[in-house]
Amino acid sequence: MTGASLSTEAIARKNIRRRPWRSFCLVLAVLLFSFFLYAGTVMSVGLSGGARSAADRLGADVIVVPAGYDPHIDSVILSGRPSMFYLPKDVLERLRDVEGIDRMSPQTFLATIRASCCSYPLQIVGVDYESDFIVRPWLEATLGRGLKDGELIVGYRVNGEPGERLHFFGVDLPVAGRLEQTGMRFDSTVFVTRKTVTDLAKAAENIFKHPLASDGSRVSTVMVKLKPGYDSVKVAQEINRRFGDDDIFALFSKKFVNSIASSLTLVSWMIRGGIGLVWLLAVIVIALLFSVTMNERRVEIGVLRAIGASRGKILALALTEASLISLYGAALGVSLGAAAVAVVSPMVADALKLPFLLPSWTALILLGAASVAVSVLTGVLSALFSARRASRADIYDTLRGN
Repeated sequence: MTGASLSTEAIARKNIRRRPWRSFCLVLAVLLFSFFLYAGTVMSVGLSGGARSAADRLGADVIVVPAGYDPHIDSVILSGRPSMFYLPKDVLERLRDVEGIDRMSPQTFLATIRASCCSYPLQIVGVDYESDFIVRPWLEATLGRGLKDGELIVGYRVNGEPGERLHFFGVDLPVAGRLEQTGMRFDSTVFVTRKTVTDLAKAAENIFKHPLASDGSRVSTVMVKLKPGYDSVKVAQEINRRFGDDDIFALFSKKFVNSIASSLTLVSWMIRGGIGLVWLLAVIVIALLFSVTMNERRVEIGVLRAIGASRGKILALALTEASLISLYGAALGVSLGAAAVAVVSPMVADALKLPFLLPSWTALILLGAASVAVSVLTGVLSALFSARRASRADIYDTLRGN
């Protein structure tokens, strides 16, 4: 850095210290803008990532659930809310007669309770490992092998490390592994085989009567994969036409994904609108405050011009001051935004009933750097008009204070 630039920066820092309250207001304006810019962008990216995860990992063309539970399946899949409901015993046999079905993967739900019998309340999902095409690829990627009876694998947000044991209904089960984060209910779910979930239901009989204890063939949902060329909407409609009166309801997964996409679009526009409004307010506040600051310093600027400072030097001094103030505010705003996202984002996602997948550390750092850069640029451009006007003012007029 040259001696001229060092002198410019030193003068700018001195001017900032001489006007603490005015500088504080400028820093606060940039801080608020950078806070909402970073936090809003991370939330938007996280929700988009969660929606992609839901679309990529749902894996089924049709989801079969008990009639009356279709409005609740969204919250079960997205939030992992502990739930227990069961289809008719012969649902798999009935579905085999439906044209277009290629594979079926039954799942059995068991909700634990908040009591001494269980480590904590959560959703246990029993999967049929031989026919499963939803969870099995993740399990094998994590374990490098199949899931055995009597062991479990935990979702990303479930406390329990490989080698530890979790306690459910008086039964200790070893943790075989942990799944990667998905932003969906899988993060708050424990996966076991269907035999294991039946054994746990029998153990739960000491506390409450459970239908799985007497009939381990009961299933909660059936994930259906169709043969190529078959339309999921038409197959779902055919299932409902044939079995709608028998407590069986089918919904096509694209409806579920489209519902997420519609909600995500609305939330994204709200976030963007909020960021745009805060940006506009920040530009106005910074421009007004910097204009007042430049007017207060007209005599000082005139003296600098009289002793030989060029218009370029005055402009550089003003913009350096604006960039330093913006940098302070942006750094604080992004830091507070990161803390807010870490604390609030899971609660916001749960409240919105949308999947949320926090970006990687690399992406978070890049978004932070971009937010700081945009905030500093906003501050400098907002001050540019006042800085140019101050640098072009006539020396005689500025010394007279006109």
